[in-house]
Amino acid sequence: MKKGWIALAAAALLILGGCSSKRYFEPQEVVGEVEFDGELPASIVDVLRDGATLENGMFISRDGLEDYTMPKDWLFLNKAEGKYIVASRCGKLQVVDSVSKRPIYEKSFSMRSPTAANLKGPLLALVFDDNSLMLIDMPSDRILFEIKKPSAIANDTKIANPFFLTRLVIFPTLDGKLSIVDPASGREIRTLVAGTHDYFNNVIYLNVIDDILVAATPNKIIAVSPHYTSSLDVEISDVIYVEGRVYILTKDGRVILTDPSLNVLKTRKFPFAHFTGAIWGEYIYLIEKEGYIIALDKDLRSANIFEFPTEVEEYIFTAKDKVYYDDKYFELNTSK
Repeated sequence: MKKGWIALAAAALLILGGCSSKRYFEPQEVVGEVEFDGELPASIVDVLRDGATLENGMFISRDGLEDYTMPKDWLFLNKAEGKYIVASRCGKLQVVDSVSKRPIYEKSFSMRSPTAANLKGPLLALVFDDNSLMLIDMPSDRILFEIKKPSAIANDTKIANPFFLTRLVIFPTLDGKLSIVDPASGREIRTLVAGTHDYFNNVIYLNVIDDILVAATPNKIIAVSPHYTSSLDVEISDVIYVEGRVYILTKDGRVILTDPSLNVLKTRKFPFAHFTGAIWGEYIYLIEKEGYIIALDKDLRSANIFEFPTEVEEYIFTAKDKVYYDDKYFELNTSK
């Protein structure tokens, strides 16, 4: 009986030891540290692909902190053509002119809320939290296209916004597909599969580079041209595009450099690194969860590592030359 208890205790120690063996990024050399340069008027409470909402109703777009305050419990979705697209948690939506600060379009939706949006001229493209898609002509308030896609159980917060491509609209869905719609006919003319996982399969990156459509989910990235389709199956934290190059940040600490066709040019690995954000200028600056900034040259040849002021445990947002965290920000020297 005593031997049985000893064996059980040994097994428990092995299990507990395995649970505590998680590895973290530990750089061999840290060349310096950065400090916060200023404070935000409130803490960040929500982050999407192209913006962050503050607790006081203000928000940060890709252009930086905007001089506008939303009603309580509203979220910022996107800024396009000098207009803010904002939505409440209960299905209301506004398009606000960024100069006059007045709504130019308003609409309410029953039992669903917009979670991604974009506009071009009079057209407003929306993706809802129930994975339905909608295209609206704002001046007439006419729905040009609407469809309900299969529901998604769980999503990555980096939800890509719809993309306007010449006369077409590309909707990134929450279940890992791209719905290509012709506004003139109000028809879905093609559907592309970007990811095939059951969970966290929403499109997190969408861009058109040199006539090549590049889209990514947390588990796959695809490139589609009129002549070919290519893909890479990889666990993705984020994707960035800089001067003709695509940088894939993976969940196992790799930075994969490819061309827009996804031909791999070089890979650099930072063991156990967990990337939470990136900005770029002269270098690629990667924010690492344990509290570091990795300054990486664009050819992935050399890297300098700096200490971040704190570990990243909450929302972080990066835009242009600034990194925003909690209620503070700092500005990096990203001048070319």
